[in-house]
Amino acid sequence: MTEHRAWMAEPPSRHHAPSLRFGEARPRTLEGSARRFALTAACLLPCALVPRGAAAADFEIESTTGVQAYEVASPWGDTNIERRRLLQTLGLAVYNLQGDSAPGKADYSATLRLRLDADFGTNGHLDGAQRGGETDYSVDGGSRYIPGLREAPIDLMYAYVEGRNLASGWLGFRVGRQYVSDVLGWWSFDGALLRVTTPYYVQLEAYGGLEQRGGLPLSTSRFEQQGIWRGSHRGFGSDRTQPGSAADFPSYQEADLAPAFGVALESAGPSFVHGRLTYRRVYNLGTSVTQQFPDADGSVRTTDGSRISQDRLGYATNINKPDLGGLKGGVTYDLYNQRVGSFYGGLEVYAGSRVTLGADVDYFVPTFDADSIWNWFTHAPITTITGRAAVDITREVDVAAWGGTRMWTAEGNPEEFGAGQCEAARNPSDCVGTTSLDPNDGGLREYTRDEKNRAATIATDVLANLAGRYRTRTTSVELRGMLQTGERGRRTGADLSGEKRLSGQRYALGARVSLYNWEDPLRPDRGATSFGYVLGAGYRPGEVADFKLEWEHDMNRLVGQRFRVVGLVNLRVAP
Repeated sequence: MTEHRAWMAEPPSRHHAPSLRFGEARPRTLEGSARRFALTAACLLPCALVPRGAAAADFEIESTTGVQAYEVASPWGDTNIERRRLLQTLGLAVYNLQGDSAPGKADYSATLRLRLDADFGTNGHLDGAQRGGETDYSVDGGSRYIPGLREAPIDLMYAYVEGRNLASGWLGFRVGRQYVSDVLGWWSFDGALLRVTTPYYVQLEAYGGLEQRGGLPLSTSRFEQQGIWRGSHRGFGSDRTQPGSAADFPSYQEADLAPAFGVALESAGPSFVHGRLTYRRVYNLGTSVTQQFPDADGSVRTTDGSRISQDRLGYATNINKPDLGGLKGGVTYDLYNQRVGSFYGGLEVYAGSRVTLGADVDYFVPTFDADSIWNWFTHAPITTITGRAAVDITREVDVAAWGGTRMWTAEGNPEEFGAGQCEAARNPSDCVGTTSLDPNDGGLREYTRDEKNRAATIATDVLANLAGRYRTRTTSVELRGMLQTGERGRRTGADLSGEKRLSGQRYALGARVSLYNWEDPLRPDRGATSFGYVLGAGYRPGEVADFKLEWEHDMNRLVGQRFRVVGLVNLRVAP
């Protein structure tokens, strides 16, 4: 079905459930923790509203509550999985811990944010002997068990103490769980960061600690290098020859501590130019299973000790002059794989006060954690070259266009490589159709390793986007269209959305309709046209609270009728 971009702050999922009734699920320790988390969030906000005596420190409390109900349909149409999701975030911040603040003087702050992303529909479709089997290996011999799946995971997004302008402005620090965002991407770690800012437009940054990883307490896997499936092995047996051991899931690696450090050299002025040279290294510790299938006795081979997880270097720069335009560029190098992982460049020209022209190039090669088996496979780059233009026709009306090509590179011709392997195979039974099944066939190896059969080939897609918008202080209407087409398929469509704010922007009404079509030459039976609409309403009683509700209905021949209900509550308290 078609994805729709919600007009709310938190992106919803894209499937349906008939109501907001939560699915039945076996109680868990994490679920109890989730209830305590939600109760704490609910209690802290009213307490924060109680008048207090004057204090030098400033505080801020933010809370977001989102509820979704939808259903995930199997591509084959025989399984529907209910999802009943509760999103709860709680942010706390205290500023000016030192007392009265003064420009250029040392100041201290503390801030944290928690996220609960619970799905009470987990296990909801399982009955009888399989009840609770998605999260409990002991149920029904582990036949429905999914390693790493949790009903109510709690994520400590960040929690740190920060000091700035120490030593006459030379030093700054952060201690705790924190983010680093630069050309190497978003990254999170538990540890300390020291920043030295000189009066010579140069800033030095050094940090170290433990990478945030899935399977560890209050953690998520979203900041790890790709290519490894990690998590806690609690509930698995220690005897690798018995059911319930790591041998049952050799791809599911045991999560362990990941020491890390990094340094960066960054410009600290003038304001129109910014550059950052950054280096980061992360280590893997603990035991890792090194084979996909157990040996005849049921055991698996492992490795342990300290080893590289990632070792990367990057540089990015951005130059912007408000009266002329901007220039940006960046590159990353993977020292473990010994290759350029990505680079990008962009030029933007301000052609008068109402017209902006630009061009961009983006080059990306997938790289993986050094423990990942994907490092044994070829990694082919994806290159995207685009141009864009934006015009403010009036203060209320603007249009934008974006288009270009995306080039997918492969070693060898995908249309001919399989057939060539089968022709070279010494044993014809090693092939089914045009696919070889026996990698030990000598003729097959010779063909595969012959460089003349591995010449780079490129498949090109055409990309295009067009958008127009009308907006006033209380009304906005937007029309968007997109196209992506090439040898391997086509996707095209458009959507029209609008929002109206009433009564001093206290109330809001929103709607969106969309029509999309796609085709896949490799799977012609999966082509379809999808129509959907979204209706939403919002209420903002004041600066402290914001309430929103959204209904979505999508339909196409593959999934039939699909519905989704989303509710969102945002609360913010500050002195």
